[in-house]
Amino acid sequence: MRKLLGFLAVVLALSACRKDATEGSEGAGDARETVARLEAGEAAEEASPSGPYTVTKAKLDAYVGYQRKMLEVYGSLMRGLQDMGPLMDAGTPQALEKAKSGLKLIERKAQAEADARQAAGLSTDEVNRIAEVVTAVISQRQMGRTLQYEEELKKLEALQARMPEEQQKELAPQVESMRRQVETFQKLPEARQEFGDANVDVVLTREADLTKNYQDMLKAFAGVRR
Repeated sequence: MRKLLGFLAVVLALSACRKDATEGSEGAGDARETVARLEAGEAAEEASPSGPYTVTKAKLDAYVGYQRKMLEVYGSLMRGLQDMGPLMDAGTPQALEKAKSGLKLIERKAQAEADARQAAGLSTDEVNRIAEVVTAVISQRQMGRTLQYEEELKKLEALQARMPEEQQKELAPQVESMRRQVETFQKLPEARQEFGDANVDVVLTREADLTKNYQDMLKAFAGVRR
């Protein structure tokens, strides 16, 4: 019966995004990978056309609404699969019925994704392309807040200012390195190079909402009850 639960986990993973999120530290990379997989949904079955994609304000607003609907779907799905654990371990007929219920949950998830896309007026390809830009931007901004480089830079600069001139010079390379890190998280040069300034700037107009969705999606994937 443990194998069946494992099978359900594999099915869930395979029903998600076609593209993992990219570079970063190991922990942050895992988080971006999770969100990218969740957000793209069934779009893995459709190939995206080549060339740049323009994220408009209207499309982004629709995507934010789509995310909120999918948060409810994923939260319900993950909790349902988690609740199967004790019965699966028991190896009873009830466990088999629960496993069948889990498969039905996954089927309903696919339909819910389609319904949410239709309600938002977005195609599967649009969801996938917008998710790529959003994940690149929001994950980097979130990483910057998590690492607290900006706060650390202020402390380092204050420490440097109190030092004798010779020691200030010795600390200068470390301060400059930290300053470049802060600038990277603030200005997002890699995301701008890959997706263009216009796309990054429009995503940042909904940064607060997208950050909340990003954090809530990770909680939903982990089965945390909100």
